[in-house]
Amino acid sequence: MKLNHCNSLMNKNLTFSFLIAVGSLIIFFSGIIRHDVDEKEYLKLARSKQFDAAGLVCIDTSASGSCVLIHDKFVLSAAHVFMESDYRQDTINYNGTNMISNVPYNEREVDPSKVYILINGEKVGVKKIYLHPGYLDSATAGSCDLAILELKTSLKNINPVSINRAFDELGADVTGVGYGASGIADDIASVGQKNQKIAGQNVIDSIGGLEILGKRTILLSDFDHPDRSDCNKMGDANPRPLEYITSGGDSGGPLFRLKNNKWELIGICAGGGVDVQQLLATGYYGQTMEWTRVSPFHSWIMQHIK
Repeated sequence: MKLNHCNSLMNKNLTFSFLIAVGSLIIFFSGIIRHDVDEKEYLKLARSKQFDAAGLVCIDTSASGSCVLIHDKFVLSAAHVFMESDYRQDTINYNGTNMISNVPYNEREVDPSKVYILINGEKVGVKKIYLHPGYLDSATAGSCDLAILELKTSLKNINPVSINRAFDELGADVTGVGYGASGIADDIASVGQKNQKIAGQNVIDSIGGLEILGKRTILLSDFDHPDRSDCNKMGDANPRPLEYITSGGDSGGPLFRLKNNKWELIGICAGGGVDVQQLLATGYYGQTMEWTRVSPFHSWIMQHIK
């Protein structure tokens, strides 16, 4: 049984916010690290100078997602981070299994005055939020999960990232950065929301999603196991030294690659899916993650930050 990434506007906000109960098992789909690598290595990678532009999004007093500085007065994040809802608990029957989920309703955009960003020790408020127009259409929401935030003041001491505009990401070695929950892949009980900056590695195994301007919009990776072959869902089966998968606070965080000795932004964390049967068998190994591919949206991004 697999719970896929949600494409409707209502369901999109479930990507990282819901809890599912299957019997006595509670699943919080979270970003997880390899069981055979010390977490300190992931934290060390996140502190690398080239990732200084990755930041934390807070709404009111709560950590709500991640972001990246793309201009001294603008950051890029995921649109679903800036949608708020009322919630009701509901029981859903999925392939004969009853699951309890917190279902959102009465969705609306967050008031920008409630949002602030923390980047490399600097705190700044948000003046305006620009959601990609395709996100507001239920038919394309899951493939246009981007938001640009205009800041109240400029951040002059942090270098903005370079934004990729080429369509050659397939097979690339990549590094994601964010502030999501962390824990060990084969120890579900270890997962917790620490809101600490963690970076991890993976490979772009596939490209999917809807086509925007003739280009697919979703970059996909799976979490490969160092020894087991039954965790590979697509692409390269060999895990990277700091292989990981994104978490429930990583939404909106940046995905980088090193090209021609220069780090560039190629994706924004959008979500993933939970394969419950895989989870029961191998923990979080074998789960997948999705990133909104920035190259098809390069013109839209640049027109807002000029």
